[in-house]
Amino acid sequence: MRAIRLKEVIQKVGLGESTIYRMIAEGRFPRPFEIVPKRNAWIESDIDDWLAERAGKREATPQTQPA
Repeated sequence: MRAIRLKEVIQKVGLGESTIYRMIAEGRFPRPFEIVPKRNAWIESDIDDWLAERAGKREATPQTQPA
């Protein structure tokens, strides 16, 4: 498992920061987690799964919301 920061997520998916955060708020993009205070990251496989789903390679799986 590998954690990636926003800069790498942006590069990987080809979307801008504001678009990514808007899609997170809408529940249409994987949520990051806090690795240390005020530093967020994503699990790379979550981003890969999201990309595969968008490309029609996998069925959609519901995004989990933090408690």
